[in-house]
Amino acid sequence: MKPSLNILCINQFFIPDSLGGVERVAHETMTRLVARGHRVDLVGQRTRGGTPDTEVIDGITMYRYGRAESSRRPGGRTRDALRASRPLLAELARSNRYDVVLPHHYFPYYAYLRTVEASPAPEIMTFHASYWQELRLEGAERKLAKPLESLLFGRMARRTEVACLQRADRVVVLSDFSADQLDSYYAFARPKVVKIPGGVDLERFHPADDRAALKRELGLPSSGPVLFTARRLVPRMGLSNLVTAFAEVHRSWPDATLVIAGRGWLESELRAQVASLGLSESVTFTGFVPEESLPLYYRAADLFVLPSAAFEGFGMVTLEALASGTPAIGTPVGATPELLKPLAPQLVFAGADPAALRRGMCSVLEWLSNEKAASELRTRCRRYAEERYGWDRAIDALESLVDETIAEKGGAGG
Repeated sequence: MKPSLNILCINQFFIPDSLGGVERVAHETMTRLVARGHRVDLVGQRTRGGTPDTEVIDGITMYRYGRAESSRRPGGRTRDALRASRPLLAELARSNRYDVVLPHHYFPYYAYLRTVEASPAPEIMTFHASYWQELRLEGAERKLAKPLESLLFGRMARRTEVACLQRADRVVVLSDFSADQLDSYYAFARPKVVKIPGGVDLERFHPADDRAALKRELGLPSSGPVLFTARRLVPRMGLSNLVTAFAEVHRSWPDATLVIAGRGWLESELRAQVASLGLSESVTFTGFVPEESLPLYYRAADLFVLPSAAFEGFGMVTLEALASGTPAIGTPVGATPELLKPLAPQLVFAGADPAALRRGMCSVLEWLSNEKAASELRTRCRRYAEERYGWDRAIDALESLVDETIAEKGGAGG
């Protein structure tokens, strides 16, 4: 990638206003492109009241559209992404000559392609997941015959995804699983697909100097293993299965503690499940964990558990645990086997059901009960993250892809 390119990143949600895997990938990518001398404008949706229309954060010029109040109306955020973003995107396209456009979310990218004609600047979209498919799954989880959101936006989401994937010059996927998922839904995009795995911030996520002291600081038990997971509290994350499995694990490891970080509409049901199993003293719900505190929980934990039941397109949380020197074990769902099997096949559960989770956790906890083996595994986890998932490798690949695509389109001016 030539120096000082003008880059437009199109998001729906973004850090620091919203935290999530897609937002993390976009933020890490854009901050590193800025550090390499490129200029980045990022367009995203206003999700908090009182935030300015424009501000510079971590070297990225952020532009917000829409109203924070939209999130309180059914489908309000989607409508804002499709409509309120268009004047802003049109103005930015008129006043800037971008060398490359990097979308991460469908709806605002759809607004862009409906507003701005195709230009010599390549458009390289990152496919994180199919929102259309997630709508179908999460609607079914809520046990509604015709969930309102799916009814209103399901078909629209599919049309939007088709249009975005047709317009994009290249489509980046983070994993083989995402490539297969994309191929099964939208085979026409296959020739455009390029795999560039995500990364992890190796400076922010690193092993603890004193894990026992860190446990005390966080108010966690100093004796017994601490199992940690960080998830949205919705059914497809598999947390109910995890709680059921942990009840059995607790019989063999009565001093074990399970820490669940995150928030979501399933929280009250999970708390009731924990209480009904007599685990209220052994399962901790932290709620939302601030960005600055999250690495501390990874470092303090003895084992990170990823119990996903569906749609794990990449698994940033898995890499964050490994970079922190904490072994991670996950279900054979999505990209998790791609991340964990090369490190140790035992770190992938045999299935996503409670029985498989119980067997897998007991096996790894037994492994970790040997102090020397546990220390060796923690060291391997960190080294594995360093060797395979540092962000520099991903940014090098993205820069090469941008160079190649610019050349194919005849060269975009900066």
